[in-house]
Amino acid sequence: MVKWGVVCGDKENGGLGIRKITIMNKALLGKWTWRFASDKEALWKHVLEAKYGQEDHGWRTKKAVGACGVGVWKEILKEAGWCWDKMGFKVGKGNKISFWTDVWCRDSALSQRFPHLYILAANRNAKIEELWDQNVGEGGWNLRFIRDFNDWEVVLVGELLQALRGARISWEDDSVFWKGGGSGQFRVKEAYSWLDRLMDVNFPKNKIWVGRVPTKIMFFTWEATWGKILTLDRLQKRVARELWDLVLGLVGVKWVFPKTVKEERNRLAFRGGWGVLAIQRFKYSFVCYIWGCAKLYMEEKPLSLLDFLEWVASS
Repeated sequence: MVKWGVVCGDKENGGLGIRKITIMNKALLGKWTWRFASDKEALWKHVLEAKYGQEDHGWRTKKAVGACGVGVWKEILKEAGWCWDKMGFKVGKGNKISFWTDVWCRDSALSQRFPHLYILAANRNAKIEELWDQNVGEGGWNLRFIRDFNDWEVVLVGELLQALRGARISWEDDSVFWKGGGSGQFRVKEAYSWLDRLMDVNFPKNKIWVGRVPTKIMFFTWEATWGKILTLDRLQKRVARELWDLVLGLVGVKWVFPKTVKEERNRLAFRGGWGVLAIQRFKYSFVCYIWGCAKLYMEEKPLSLLDFLEWVASS
């Protein structure tokens, strides 16, 4: 049988496209994190703000703790981390976005891209509008630091200004966008695909799921690709397993060795010191001897069960 985790994978990865409940639940809970940040005047949002309070300029509620921390919203907040990793800010007025710590300029926060300048910043919690000077021509950045720069630090400032080139504030409200899709809007399907990274294989989807091929044949091919049908080589392995079960049963051995026969023989025969060997350990030695002789006799030639048993009896 194919593992359920494989069945629940995307068809591109060899699965059947069945959704995993755990991951789907995370994606659905994450959507509420998105809605809280993107819905501006929703009544349910105002209720949560009144109950838990705000932080991060109103993009999130405070953590649900104490008597208020038991319920649906507490579970939703547990999924906020990965959701915010896939969200970015679109600058409008700049009054709700932190200049250094929020992700608004490319794919990472400026504090991560320029950590040395972040340490020297006069106000590390400054919002974008506080560092924008509208009185300089068409507007420009007025960055403030705690001291003058050394020569090598001037290069970092130049790189920072280059990264800020083209960025400016407007009269629109600040907003968020979803980085996991082309539309910029949160989609449960896209969030699910991003969360589901358990299977990273190159699966021949287009050669299996063909429109005009009967469903039974497509499923048969899918199972064969995962090695879960009784092909000729697998049947031969099954016969070999039954053969060894028979031979091992003759000497009282109950299971196939996890290692090579020789290594397992030595481990069992000499464990616990070099004292008197038990009868059971001699049985393992006998099986090892049978295997070594059989390899010389067969020389990789096909051998029927009857021929093998006759060879064992005559040896």
